[in-house]
Amino acid sequence: MPKTSRDTQLRQGELLLKSWGVSTDAGAAALREVAGRETAADLAIAARLGALAESSSAEVLLAIEQRSQDKLVRKEVKRALYRLTQRGVAVPHAPPPRPTVLAAAPPLEGYLSPVDGRGDQLVWLIKPRPGGLAHLFVVLNDPEGMREVSLSETSRKALRAARQELASRHELHLVDADWRYCDFVADRAFRWATAGGRTVSGDYRGLRAQLVQEPATEMAPLIFSRLHVEAVRHEPRFLVESTELLNEKEFRTWFFDAETLKSYLDEIRSIRDSPLVLSPAQQQERFRSLTERAIEDLFGGTQRDSWVRRLQEMAYFFHATARVEQAKRALATALALESGSHGGRDIPFCESLGRGSLAAFWQAEEQREVEQHRSSLVVTPQQAAREAERRR
Repeated sequence: MPKTSRDTQLRQGELLLKSWGVSTDAGAAALREVAGRETAADLAIAARLGALAESSSAEVLLAIEQRSQDKLVRKEVKRALYRLTQRGVAVPHAPPPRPTVLAAAPPLEGYLSPVDGRGDQLVWLIKPRPGGLAHLFVVLNDPEGMREVSLSETSRKALRAARQELASRHELHLVDADWRYCDFVADRAFRWATAGGRTVSGDYRGLRAQLVQEPATEMAPLIFSRLHVEAVRHEPRFLVESTELLNEKEFRTWFFDAETLKSYLDEIRSIRDSPLVLSPAQQQERFRSLTERAIEDLFGGTQRDSWVRRLQEMAYFFHATARVEQAKRALATALALESGSHGGRDIPFCESLGRGSLAAFWQAEEQREVEQHRSSLVVTPQQAAREAERRR
């Protein structure tokens, strides 16, 4: 846990508990279920349990103390146990410290890449072993699910070289992340693929079992433990400035492809080629109406949740790479999209991405038609009408 104040950590922990659906009046049993997920959350759980004068509170506190290695959490547990004894709760003696041999198993490591324009992301899980490392490599897509998984034996030196090669050859950087979250994201992607009847390259269940035995635990987006969500939500500046995200190199592949935009491009073509000669104002109004509908459709409906998750992942990536302002803009966009009812309409980032994609493909198509017309002796009535309108 970073060396920040107890109050700051408590606020972050309470936000995590809220995001996990844990109410403020939750009992010891409910708090036990979410203990051990995040350090900040454990701090908040310990503080809550100190106010719940019952024997089960002491039991959960002792379990947290045994498991946690964080000094601030352990101090909060002792404070909470003291409060319980002052209120007449019998606190059982803590079990003796765990033998060193039981703590010998090294923790796993997790790494995440940014999400590209198709929704693809790399997830790595690393487990130290005698003489080397076990490397679980996952390629997933949001929302389609897991595409590929493999497990290999490697070394720390080879792992560094692989990360450097990804960065130098593909400009793809990976950042450290809680391994439990990486495990959850990979497991969720596998379930998505299975539910959708999609084939996964590799035996995910068998390979994962070589690293982790317990079931994957559902977790909130990592950015929720790094930023104050409500503060970002209520600061309009971050949403207004969200178009600046498109200047970041990680967003260079974020655009809609021609196949996704086909129905809208066909409709634009039908407006342009209409036998009725429309005035520029009429054409602009039709284009405006069509574009608004496209932006609402592209970021709404069944795709909305996927866009929200992608932006949350990018917010964490920016925060992990010391771009906190960009992290706040990405999170603000995700929050606005999640709470909105009109897809990407009136959300600057979505408006810019949708309009830019439509404009790029339409300009390319018009350029191709111009080249074809130059080499053709036949002029259609629509072309003649548009040329006459242009001259007027």
